[in-house]
Amino acid sequence: MKRTIELIRQNPHDPILIGDYSANMAVGYYPREEVERFLPRAMSIPSDKMMAEKYPTVKKIEGMHPFMLQLATGSNVGPLSTDDEASSSSSYPPYEEFMFYIPVIYTHGNEEQLCSYVPVLYLDYLFGVIIGDLFWGLRKLYHPGMIIEETDTSRRCTIKDTVYADFRRTSTDNRHELDPFFVQTFENPTVTVSFLKQTYFYTTRVFSITKVLDTSPVYEWNYKGSVIKNNENTFGHYSEFIFTISKSMRYKAYFHPTD
Repeated sequence: MKRTIELIRQNPHDPILIGDYSANMAVGYYPREEVERFLPRAMSIPSDKMMAEKYPTVKKIEGMHPFMLQLATGSNVGPLSTDDEASSSSSYPPYEEFMFYIPVIYTHGNEEQLCSYVPVLYLDYLFGVIIGDLFWGLRKLYHPGMIIEETDTSRRCTIKDTVYADFRRTSTDNRHELDPFFVQTFENPTVTVSFLKQTYFYTTRVFSITKVLDTSPVYEWNYKGSVIKNNENTFGHYSEFIFTISKSMRYKAYFHPTD
């Protein structure tokens, strides 16, 4: 832990949490008017021009806004330390999470930042929810009733009255690289609003990608009065990689750390 604290002090954007992830990710489309209705203050939908430039592989659908959904298993997740033995001993138990990333513009004064907004994260690990909100400032919901069904080629998640998602692999050919939509989602600063109504930003990194397989996702997400389902433009990947995040920060600390 001492070395972890030293890393935090060196650079606020340095990763402080690391883990192995096996993830199913897919493109979703949310009604644009509904997104605009629930987006927090200072967040808005990017222009069509920016969406086309940053997310070229996602089809533009009139009246809809694309987002990314991800069902992931986290293992060997814990504070990043230069001491391998210390990192291993402080790892959390394996857990399941379902999260959503929405491309947004965050406006602060005369500055605009393209970000990935995470409105909610469903987790089956109570301690992770407590730490996530109190320590990281992340908005997580505990769902002990999350049901995961898995085979060698598929993964299904059910949260009663909230989420149903079924990812079936359609190829055994390893693409090695994620689709640009998913890459850009991770490259953006991630923004979230805690249960204490505080806005936080953090950096996510995906690397050491060992597997990327195509999937055919079928899903239904009930959120804010809308039921979002897959459509003919939906595509997805199953991937295995290492995932890191930085500490969560307020706007000035994240974008202007030297001021």
